[in-house]
Amino acid sequence: MLPAIVSDLVSRTALLSRLRVLLQLLRHPVTYPHWGPLIPSRHLWVGPRDPLVHFLRWPWEYRAYLILLCELRRDSSVLELACNHGRTMLGLLDYLCPPGRYEGLDILPRQIEFARREITARFPNFGFTLANVSNPAYGGSGGTDAANYRFPYADGSFDVVYAASLFTHLLPAAAANYLRETRRVLRQGGRALFSFLVLDDYRGPGTTIGEWYRFDHELEDGVAVQRADLAERLIAFGRHRIEDMAQNAGLRILRILPGYWSNTHRAPVNEQDLILFESS
Repeated sequence: MLPAIVSDLVSRTALLSRLRVLLQLLRHPVTYPHWGPLIPSRHLWVGPRDPLVHFLRWPWEYRAYLILLCELRRDSSVLELACNHGRTMLGLLDYLCPPGRYEGLDILPRQIEFARREITARFPNFGFTLANVSNPAYGGSGGTDAANYRFPYADGSFDVVYAASLFTHLLPAAAANYLRETRRVLRQGGRALFSFLVLDDYRGPGTTIGEWYRFDHELEDGVAVQRADLAERLIAFGRHRIEDMAQNAGLRILRILPGYWSNTHRAPVNEQDLILFESS
């Protein structure tokens, strides 16, 4: 009898604790009031089970990266590849001012529909475009091969291009094409910031921050994948392959900021490695 009473009290105490936290959140919102409708239901999130604090770190991390590394100005034109529902650009809403503008490009129709309906309707200088590109791991089939896709923007129309965890899901030919297209739409001297997984830092199974980051299947020279049967699931590139692709695209690598995924570096910045490019 006593254990049952104790268990009941513990359950009630835990419930009351959660209710107190909820009331605190209602009294002190964790986001700006105007952000409310701009954050979609969890089924559209990249990680539906992520805590809210994990979701909210993305806008501020990338705002800082873009300003400090890409020298993003308030009147800049910026393109985000693989923008999803707009998870990284919320921090730019009160930063970019016309003629400054943002364009997001993604292959996910529901996420783009949400972004157009909720974000563009309120902020006309933030646009979103659906790309008809197939990716076996994330975007189904039937679209254009990413290796042949042409970004739907004019030459030299952006000051900055960026992507969070896009090149970690592109096969070599597609990655090379996306770098060429990035150079095409960048203005002379424009900058690009992309996250990669640099294979040189991989030390084998059990050495990274989690089993997700495991690259034991060589796809080709300087390229390894997490799954041999679904290469696009997660891809790592050797530094020499990235350098070759960048040079062929007309991009110059300015900096490589190591991530903490590999457990290799003492002062990592992002989870994945960040590579800063400049159009040459």
